Amino acid sequence: MTDGGGTPPDLPPPPPPAFVPPPPPSFVAGGFAAGPQPVPAARVPPPPTAETLAIPLGPRRLVGMALDLLTRPDAGLRGASFYIGLILLVTVAPAVILFGVAMVNGAFDAYANDSSFTREPPTWFWWLVLALIPAALGFLAAGVEARALASAVIGGRAEGRPLRLRESIAVARARFWPVLGAQILVGILSIGIELVLTAVLSTAIGSVDALSYALSVAVGVVVGTPFIYAAAGIVLGEADAIEALRRSVRLARARKQLAVVITLFSVLAGLVVQFGIGVAIDTVDRVASGAGLVDHFPTVLVVPLAAALVFAYGTLMLLAEAIAAAPAVHAFVALTHYTAGLEQGRREPLAIRHVWDPWVTPGLCATAALGLVALLLGLASMPWTGGG
Repeated sequence: MTDGGGTPPDLPPPPPPAFVPPPPPSFVAGGFAAGPQPVPAARVPPPPTAETLAIPLGPRRLVGMALDLLTRPDAGLRGASFYIGLILLVTVAPAVILFGVAMVNGAFDAYANDSSFTREPPTWFWWLVLALIPAALGFLAAGVEARALASAVIGGRAEGRPLRLRESIAVARARFWPVLGAQILVGILSIGIELVLTAVLSTAIGSVDALSYALSVAVGVVVGTPFIYAAAGIVLGEADAIEALRRSVRLARARKQLAVVITLFSVLAGLVVQFGIGVAIDTVDRVASGAGLVDHFPTVLVVPLAAALVFAYGTLMLLAEAIAAAPAVHAFVALTHYTAGLEQGRREPLAIRHVWDPWVTPGLCATAALGLVALLLGLASMPWTGGG
């Protein structure tokens, strides 16, 4: 039975329209809007490509495929390595040049042999300290961007849709802070565990350098295995740092053997690169000693030599990150078939308006300018007591 208005008499009347709660908000491009909104076509993840579906999950075949991609002439790593080398060149090279000139010129020896050694350090020393600030910032930025850039380049190749350099750089810059956050969290965990184990072993058997080094490698493998997919999850999976670490743990549990093999390969690649750098430094030292340049090295050659070595180290940093990231990226793509994080670079590539685009940013210019000023003022205040 109803009343004349059609409303059952045992139910309260409906609330006025002004008090009807609105539907929950949903995020759309540009802000929050009431009610469900259609997903823009550009945000729909592309379907998995044939190359993505063809990636094997066997550790041996997957690592072999990843290495084969890196050795191809069209791997896309040359431009990316030059970009990382440029970052180190304009930020780290000034501090290295100033330090090298001080060594060759005898400024360090003059200060150490001064009878008033306890006096305040010379002016050029403080300029060297100032130059170390942009050097540290540049080295940190280059390391993070190298990892993100390598993941983006390899991810595009793995899905069969290579990214252009400005697209890869756009992805790397957009994911810079999440990648840095994940590295900091994993690094804190690794250092904490290593310090505890080192203290326990030192108390039990004393300090042994070889054992400490082996312990650091073992801790890196154990701690790194659950989080081996974090960088790929951020760059390709569009996750933040915490969520990427969680997803990486789940993926590692799904394929434990694969995660362990990829982590061991990553650690081994890092050790090989360190060994190569050590051999190169030893070779340069032997050549300089044999040519009689150790005590009489021409000061004028410090600038080009230091710049070349820093730039070469930057390219090597990208190569090392690519070797370590290639199996992890391939495994992430094979396990998830998700690479939508790369679409941001394709939708919004870096604009090319000037000759320095996309290489230089305002922040990089400011950091490089600080390093250059410290270098010039340090050279101007340095006593020229020796050298070639």
